[in-house]
Amino acid sequence: MAVEIRYAESLTEEERQALFFWGKDIFGVEDAHYRWRPKDYHFITEEDGEPLSHVGVIKTAVSVGGRQLTVGGVGGVATRPEAQGRRLVHAAMRQAAEFICHELGAEFGMLFCLPRLEAFYARQGWQALEDEVRIEQPSGEVVWPYRVMVKPCGERVWPAGRVEVGGLPW
Repeated sequence: MAVEIRYAESLTEEERQALFFWGKDIFGVEDAHYRWRPKDYHFITEEDGEPLSHVGVIKTAVSVGGRQLTVGGVGGVATRPEAQGRRLVHAAMRQAAEFICHELGAEFGMLFCLPRLEAFYARQGWQALEDEVRIEQPSGEVVWPYRVMVKPCGERVWPAGRVEVGGLPW
């Protein structure tokens, strides 16, 4: 069985169905009715051509303590149940982080996650933010109630201060 990570700038409807519609509330926040930005870049782990996991990426700017930073936003991280526990998404996360730093030229990777996933991302070098993070939703600006994590490109240090996403989360 050949496992490979494929880069794509869009997903087919079949890929979307296979990756995101295998269960109810796969990201754990459906009840909150958050609106999300679509991802511009996709890293799809496939086995024999079958999509098993996904990491989505966007390039955007956020304000941190009044300072603008370019970030590569990571979102839509999912693995189908039959492939969970095989660490398939780990290599895709590494490839996405390299893409963010080297291809997109971002200063940091940034992702939104639930507390139960913090250890998973921390093992891959992501650091939890302690400062407030504000996101846009159709009802207006809200404080993100869960964890936000960042991964520096190079030796950068995330600055202190409130984070203003200035749009929908990803």
